[in-house]
Amino acid sequence: MYKHKASNKKQRTLAEIVIIVVLLAILMMSFIHYFFKQEDQLKQVGFNKVTQSFAGKVTAVHAQWFMDKQPNIVKAVFDNKVQPIKVNSKGWIDTTDDALACAKIWDIVIMEPMVLMKMPIAAVEVKKHNMDTGRICQFELPLGEYFQYNSQNGKVSGTLSRNYEP
Repeated sequence: MYKHKASNKKQRTLAEIVIIVVLLAILMMSFIHYFFKQEDQLKQVGFNKVTQSFAGKVTAVHAQWFMDKQPNIVKAVFDNKVQPIKVNSKGWIDTTDDALACAKIWDIVIMEPMVLMKMPIAAVEVKKHNMDTGRICQFELPLGEYFQYNSQNGKVSGTLSRNYEP
Protein backbone atom coordinates (compact mmCIF):
# COMPACT_ATOMS: atom_id res chain seq x y z
CA MET A 1 0.00 0.00 0.00
CA TYR A 2 2.90 2.33 0.75
CA LYS A 3 4.33 1.75 -2.74
CA HIS A 4 0.95 2.54 -4.31
CA LYS A 5 0.77 5.93 -2.51
CA ALA A 6 4.34 6.76 -3.51
CA SER A 7 3.65 6.04 -7.20
CA ASN A 8 0.45 8.16 -7.07
CA LYS A 9 2.45 11.00 -5.55
CA LYS A 10 5.10 10.71 -8.32
CA GLN A 11 2.39 10.72 -10.97
CA ARG A 12 0.80 13.77 -9.43
CA THR A 13 4.15 15.54 -9.30
CA LEU A 14 4.88 14.67 -12.91
CA ALA A 15 1.42 15.95 -13.91
CA GLU A 16 2.03 19.17 -12.02
CA ILE A 17 5.38 19.67 -13.76
CA VAL A 18 3.79 19.08 -17.16
CA ILE A 19 1.08 21.66 -16.39
CA ILE A 20 3.67 24.21 -15.28
CA VAL A 21 5.77 23.66 -18.41
CA VAL A 22 2.69 24.02 -20.64
CA LEU A 23 1.68 27.26 -18.86
CA LEU A 24 5.20 28.65 -19.21
CA ALA A 25 5.25 27.74 -22.91
CA ILE A 26 1.92 29.53 -23.45
CA LEU A 27 3.21 32.64 -21.64
CA MET A 28 6.43 32.63 -23.69
CA MET A 29 4.50 32.27 -26.94
CA SER A 30 2.28 35.20 -25.95
CA PHE A 31 5.30 37.34 -25.10
CA ILE A 32 7.11 36.50 -28.35
CA HIS A 33 3.97 37.19 -30.41
CA TYR A 34 3.45 40.55 -28.67
CA PHE A 35 7.13 41.50 -29.09
CA PHE A 36 7.21 40.80 -32.84
CA LYS A 37 3.86 42.52 -33.27
CA GLN A 38 5.32 45.67 -31.66
CA GLU A 39 8.80 45.48 -33.25
CA ASP A 40 8.06 48.00 -36.04
CA GLN A 41 6.64 50.44 -33.52
CA LEU A 42 9.74 50.01 -31.32
CA LYS A 43 11.97 50.76 -34.31
CA GLN A 44 9.95 53.88 -35.12
CA VAL A 45 10.19 55.11 -31.53
CA GLY A 46 13.94 54.43 -31.54
CA PHE A 47 14.44 56.25 -34.84
CA ASN A 48 12.35 59.16 -33.54
CA LYS A 49 14.70 59.38 -30.56
CA VAL A 50 17.74 59.39 -32.88
CA THR A 51 16.13 62.16 -34.96
CA GLN A 52 15.45 64.27 -31.86
CA SER A 53 18.99 63.72 -30.62
CA PHE A 54 20.42 64.72 -34.01
CA ALA A 55 18.31 67.90 -34.11
CA GLY A 56 19.18 68.79 -30.52
CA LYS A 57 22.92 68.47 -31.08
CA VAL A 58 22.78 70.47 -34.31
CA THR A 59 20.93 73.24 -32.47
CA ALA A 60 23.37 73.11 -29.55
CA VAL A 61 26.36 73.51 -31.89
CA HIS A 62 24.65 76.43 -33.65
CA ALA A 63 23.96 78.13 -30.31
CA GLN A 64 27.58 77.60 -29.27
CA TRP A 65 28.66 79.11 -32.61
CA PHE A 66 26.71 82.29 -31.75
CA MET A 67 28.14 82.45 -28.23
CA ASP A 68 31.70 81.97 -29.52
CA LYS A 69 31.31 84.90 -31.95
CA GLN A 70 30.87 82.79 -35.10
CA PRO A 71 34.16 80.89 -35.53
CA ASN A 72 34.82 78.32 -38.31
CA ILE A 73 35.27 75.57 -35.73
CA VAL A 74 33.03 75.26 -32.69
CA LYS A 75 34.29 73.50 -29.59
CA ALA A 76 31.19 71.67 -28.35
CA VAL A 77 30.92 69.48 -25.26
CA PHE A 78 29.07 66.18 -25.76
CA ASP A 79 29.20 63.40 -23.17
CA ASN A 80 31.77 65.39 -21.14
CA LYS A 81 34.17 65.48 -24.11
CA VAL A 82 35.24 68.63 -25.93
CA GLN A 83 34.84 68.06 -29.65
CA PRO A 84 35.95 70.49 -32.36
CA ILE A 85 33.20 70.69 -34.98
CA LYS A 86 33.53 72.30 -38.42
CA VAL A 87 30.63 74.58 -39.28
CA ASN A 88 29.75 76.50 -42.43
CA SER A 89 29.46 80.29 -42.74
CA LYS A 90 25.95 80.19 -41.27
CA GLY A 91 27.01 78.18 -38.21
CA TRP A 92 25.50 74.83 -39.14
CA ILE A 93 27.41 71.55 -39.02
CA ASP A 94 28.96 70.71 -42.38
CA THR A 95 32.07 69.22 -43.88
CA THR A 96 34.30 70.31 -46.74
CA ASP A 97 34.76 66.72 -47.90
CA ASP A 98 32.54 65.65 -50.77
CA ALA A 99 33.14 61.91 -50.44
CA LEU A 100 30.75 60.42 -47.88
CA ALA A 101 29.93 63.88 -46.55
CA CYS A 102 26.61 62.84 -44.97
CA ALA A 103 28.16 59.84 -43.22
CA LYS A 104 30.81 62.19 -41.83
CA ILE A 105 28.14 64.61 -40.61
CA TRP A 106 26.38 61.68 -38.88
CA ASP A 107 29.65 60.69 -37.25
CA ILE A 108 30.26 64.26 -36.04
CA VAL A 109 26.76 64.67 -34.59
CA ILE A 110 25.74 61.23 -33.31
CA MET A 111 29.20 59.76 -32.64
CA GLU A 112 27.76 56.23 -32.94
CA PRO A 113 27.70 53.66 -35.75
CA MET A 114 24.92 54.03 -38.30
CA VAL A 115 22.82 51.19 -36.86
CA LEU A 116 19.49 51.08 -35.04
CA MET A 117 18.29 47.78 -33.53
CA LYS A 118 20.59 45.82 -35.86
CA MET A 119 19.22 47.71 -38.89
CA PRO A 120 21.66 49.82 -40.91
CA ILE A 121 21.00 53.52 -41.37
CA ALA A 122 21.87 54.78 -44.84
CA ALA A 123 23.29 58.27 -45.37
CA VAL A 124 22.54 59.76 -48.78
CA GLU A 125 23.35 63.23 -50.04
CA VAL A 126 20.04 64.23 -51.63
CA LYS A 127 21.25 67.63 -52.77
CA LYS A 128 24.90 68.39 -53.43
CA HIS A 129 26.59 71.17 -51.54
CA ASN A 130 26.67 74.65 -53.02
CA MET A 131 26.84 78.10 -51.49
CA ASP A 132 23.16 78.94 -52.04
CA THR A 133 21.35 75.82 -50.88
CA GLY A 134 23.86 73.98 -48.72
CA ARG A 135 23.89 70.22 -48.52
CA ILE A 136 20.83 68.08 -47.82
CA CYS A 137 21.53 64.72 -46.21
CA GLN A 138 18.95 62.00 -45.80
CA PHE A 139 19.35 59.34 -43.11
CA GLU A 140 17.11 56.36 -43.81
CA LEU A 141 16.17 52.96 -42.41
CA PRO A 142 15.55 50.04 -44.82
CA LEU A 143 11.83 50.15 -43.95
CA GLY A 144 11.51 53.67 -45.37
CA GLU A 145 11.59 55.87 -42.28
CA TYR A 146 13.96 58.80 -42.76
CA PHE A 147 14.91 62.29 -41.73
CA GLN A 148 16.76 64.99 -43.63
CA TYR A 149 19.31 67.53 -42.49
CA ASN A 150 19.82 70.78 -44.41
CA SER A 151 23.25 72.32 -43.76
CA GLN A 152 22.08 75.71 -45.07
CA ASN A 153 19.50 76.33 -42.33
CA GLY A 154 20.02 73.45 -39.85
CA LYS A 155 16.51 72.13 -40.39
CA VAL A 156 15.96 68.49 -39.44
CA SER A 157 12.75 67.10 -40.93
CA GLY A 158 11.35 63.87 -42.24
CA THR A 159 8.92 61.08 -41.69
CA LEU A 160 8.64 58.21 -39.28
CA SER A 161 5.85 56.44 -41.08
CA ARG A 162 6.07 54.56 -44.37
CA ASN A 163 2.58 55.78 -45.25
CA TYR A 164 3.36 59.48 -44.75
CA GLU A 165 3.84 61.69 -47.80
CA PRO A 166 5.41 65.09 -47.03
